[in-house]
Amino acid sequence: MIKLTAKNIFENSDLKQEILSPNYSITIVIPCLNEEGNLERLLLNIEEAFKDMGFSLPVLVVDDGSTDNSYQILKKMSEKCDYLSIIRHPYRLGVTGVWKTALDYVRTDWIFWGQADLESDPRTDLPLLLKACVPGVDAVAGWRQKRGDRKILASKLANTTCRLLFGLKIHDMNWIKLVRRDLLSALPIEKITHRYLLAVLAAQGYNVTEVPTPWHPRHSGTSKFGKKRLLTSAIDFVKLWWWFHTQGRLINQHQEKSIGSVINYFDVVQQEII
Repeated sequence: MIKLTAKNIFENSDLKQEILSPNYSITIVIPCLNEEGNLERLLLNIEEAFKDMGFSLPVLVVDDGSTDNSYQILKKMSEKCDYLSIIRHPYRLGVTGVWKTALDYVRTDWIFWGQADLESDPRTDLPLLLKACVPGVDAVAGWRQKRGDRKILASKLANTTCRLLFGLKIHDMNWIKLVRRDLLSALPIEKITHRYLLAVLAAQGYNVTEVPTPWHPRHSGTSKFGKKRLLTSAIDFVKLWWWFHTQGRLINQHQEKSIGSVINYFDVVQQEII
C-alpha cells in the first residue's frame, strides 16, 4: 500500500506512469472566499504537483466576492503562473454559484474541484484522483481520512442519507472531486446545489467512485461552515428529492455513459479569464 504523503506519492514509478496515461482534458477549479493566507502556499503546492507529474493543467480560481486581499494576491500570482486564470464575483454567490460560473467558462472534458483552505494537498490528492479515473468511471471523489473538523456529524448524516435514497456508494460527496463536465452541464445546478451533484449522478446510473485522501487542518483563516448550513442543507435535500422524482431522472438519460479515453494534456483548453 502506498502511504499518502507528498514526499513519496511518486516514488512508485508504476503510479507515476498510470496517472500519465489517462486521456482526458482537465481543468482544476478552486473556489476562494477570503483565503489570503492560503493562496500563495496553495499555488506553490500545485506547482510542485505539476513538477512531479511532469505536466501542468489549467487552473481556474473563482474569487467569490472576497473582502480581504485574496483577489490582489491572485492577480499578482497570475502574472507569473501562465496556467492560472481568475474570475471574480462582485459579491458572494456561494459554492453553487461558483460551480455555475465554472461550468459557464470551462471547456475541458473534466473538472477537478479543489479547495483553497489547504485541508486538501494537491501534491497528494491530484495524482490520487487522476490514478483512480480509469475507463468507465464518471466521477471520482476524495474520501477524507482522519478528519478533525467540526463538520463530521453533518457530513455523515448527509452521505448516509444519499447512500440509502440515491444509491450513492461513496462516503464523502462534498470534498474534492474529479467529474465529467458534460454530465454536470446538463444538470440544473441551482436546483441540485453543489451538495448533491454526485448523489444525482449516482442515482442516474453513472459510476461514481472514491479514493482515500489525507485530511489536513486548515492552514489559515476560518471555515465558512456554520449551523445555518444544517438547515439549508435539509431544505435543499427536500427540494432535490421532489425535483429528482418529477423530472430529474430524465436529464442525462440520452447521453453516452462514457467518453473517449485519450487525455491530451498539450491540447487542454486554458481560458484567459481575468
